[in-house]
Amino acid sequence: MAQNQEGKQLSTQGAEGDGGFKMKYSKGLIFMLISATGMGLVPLFSRWATRTNMFDGTEGLNAGDSIGALMACGRMGMGVVFFVALLFITHKVGVFKKLKLTPAIALGGLMIGMSLACYVTSTLLTTVANAVMFIYTGPVICILCARIFRKEPMSILQWVCLVIVVVGMLFGEGIIGFYDTGFKVDFNLETSTTEFPLKGIGDIFGLLSGLFYGLSMFFNGYRKDADTTARGVWNFIFAVLGAGVITIILNALGANPGMENWALNIHFTTFNWIGAVLLWIICGPIALGTLLVAGRNLPAMDYGTIAYWEVPVAIFIGIVIFAEPMTINSWLGVLLIVGGGAFPTVKAMIAGKNKADDELGPDDKKLQESIEGMGEDQMATQDLP
Repeated sequence: MAQNQEGKQLSTQGAEGDGGFKMKYSKGLIFMLISATGMGLVPLFSRWATRTNMFDGTEGLNAGDSIGALMACGRMGMGVVFFVALLFITHKVGVFKKLKLTPAIALGGLMIGMSLACYVTSTLLTTVANAVMFIYTGPVICILCARIFRKEPMSILQWVCLVIVVVGMLFGEGIIGFYDTGFKVDFNLETSTTEFPLKGIGDIFGLLSGLFYGLSMFFNGYRKDADTTARGVWNFIFAVLGAGVITIILNALGANPGMENWALNIHFTTFNWIGAVLLWIICGPIALGTLLVAGRNLPAMDYGTIAYWEVPVAIFIGIVIFAEPMTINSWLGVLLIVGGGAFPTVKAMIAGKNKADDELGPDDKKLQESIEGMGEDQMATQDLP
């Protein structure tokens, strides 16, 4: 494992055996922040691309409610273009041809496409805070799947963090929280507001985005021998298919009486098209390209933690640009979910920096190996929000 020592260059054994490669921590940090910021801009560009009035959701969308999934198809499509170009630039066409397509690679791409389709849809139907809060339940879903299907052990810390994330979801949805009358439990969920008449459905799509994100991370835990660029092409091809499936399903709902608003019915203005192109480029090739550079120059635990920068970026957009109110319960929900998801990574990262491998105890080594694996999975799928 590469050890970071106060920003100095780090040596690592690359996936292709390039043992002489030197990791540049400061470069990786800068590119990771750029990447996470680009991903955090998804709510901004998705609303720019689809709303009649970008800053006022009460005026509706210049399309049907299924348009978010189609926007995800565009972003995933740009990912295909980017990785195919990368194949030729890095002379890895031969590597791609030799890479065996397996169910794990296909499902990893399919799930991330479905995740982003649900996430973008969620950003249009509910608050930014709820959308980004729910998708980041993904790492916990991944841990649970690994525990159930791969029989991977869960430490006490991971179980505690799982509980913290669940409690955070309850705070975020207002099922539990602090009100004028004090702390209480309330199962009367707010499923509709003036700006978000389909808020409840938007929250469901947020939860689905987290589920599919976690499944994508889980499937990408297999075939770690595959070249990143070659695998990326297949991932994004299937991601387009995944987002396309969600688009077709949601658009088909528009044929049912009373559900006509789910039909795509696109009537974008020039302003909308500008937002769509920015979404596809900035949150696609730019965010993904800088992520590749970051992943090559940062230890897995570091970029796994820095990726959470996306959350405050998205919430900042919700508060400052869209004037979305944040209650004490919303803040608690976000802090608990992000904290519960990131804490094991932070703990392992600190342990990795302050202790040499031969000084780590058995429990610390298990924790480090577990988090490093999560970091690699997250790197393979971090083309989402």
